[in-house]
Amino acid sequence: MAGIVVLAAGALTAQALLSDGDERPAQDPFYAQPASLSGTAPGDVLRSERVAGAPDGGTAYRILYRSRDHSRRPIALSALLFVSTRTAPPNGRNVVALAHGTVGVAQDCAVSRGRGFFAHVDGLARFLRAGYAVVVPDLEGLGTSGTHTYLVGTASARATLDAVRATRHFAAAGASDRFVVWGVGQGGHTALFTGQEAASYAPELELAGVAAGAPMANLARLVETSAGTPAGDVVAAYMLSIWSRVDPRLRLGEIVSAPAAVERVARLCVPVDHGRIGPALGTRDVTLAYRARAPWRTAPWKDLLARNSPGAKPIAAPLIVTQGARDGLVRPRSTARYVRYLCGLGATVEYRPSRRVAHGDLGRKTAPYVSKWIARRFAGDTARSTCRAVARR
Repeated sequence: MAGIVVLAAGALTAQALLSDGDERPAQDPFYAQPASLSGTAPGDVLRSERVAGAPDGGTAYRILYRSRDHSRRPIALSALLFVSTRTAPPNGRNVVALAHGTVGVAQDCAVSRGRGFFAHVDGLARFLRAGYAVVVPDLEGLGTSGTHTYLVGTASARATLDAVRATRHFAAAGASDRFVVWGVGQGGHTALFTGQEAASYAPELELAGVAAGAPMANLARLVETSAGTPAGDVVAAYMLSIWSRVDPRLRLGEIVSAPAAVERVARLCVPVDHGRIGPALGTRDVTLAYRARAPWRTAPWKDLLARNSPGAKPIAAPLIVTQGARDGLVRPRSTARYVRYLCGLGATVEYRPSRRVAHGDLGRKTAPYVSKWIARRFAGDTARSTCRAVARR
């Protein structure tokens, strides 16, 4: 969850929580896949339109851009793009890629399908005042057709990097090739994988920094420690449903006693306005009943949990990792352990825990500091490291 953040935190879906019987929004032709993608390259802009409701100091667009799906086949993906009304500098605008938090895995949960969340995108007003271009990729299967790659690290990273490429190619953005990626929760997971994949997948882009709030850095531990909580079971249901569609080896019935309940949860979108998932669910019971073969101790699930946890590749750019002390989903101890791991790899990491801050408040509460940290990265200032202090804890 992200620089936009949901499952409570910054960026939000335009729908309230949906149930199986709720009416879905009408199909929007903007999101239709082009008849052919031949002759296009990753990051090419295929379709765009200006949308109303942008914050003061910015213009909002939604764009359709060329990327690759989880099987590396050409696909069109959607994103929101906000452009500052300030005159672009001669070397182009810096770009902030805001990786959204958990909004759901159904096609119509996409953040670009609504307008009401614009005011809740953490840091957006600050970034526009600074003169940046801000891109918010929906990711595969949200907005456009396909299966959403929820917590599939490399797929989310490539979709994000291609969205930055698309921003670079979109004439009205006046963008440079320099960018920072920020996200919280699922968005923190995306941000970390984007940092890992940037140099190999999009070497023409210059990654100036990675900001990850309460990142889902150890998926096995996340699913195990949050089991039985509303937020934890929704996250697990999203992941189990999606992964069983992406990988033919996986069988939901081997892991949970009621696979149909998992699929019902997979139809739900997370509420707007930093909504808490528990109250939003109301009387809906989303408790998962795991069999003895729980995913964190059963192959191939546990192998995929490890593979889609960040850390397999170093991140050369400076990082800031934020964490709320009252986070009941991503546990502070798990994040501190991951930061120590990054420090051991030689990364430049600033770790910034926040007292009395829950998961859903982290993006909003840390946006002032993170936006200043991002400005310093674009200015070329030397990044601060707290690795020595973290090592002593």
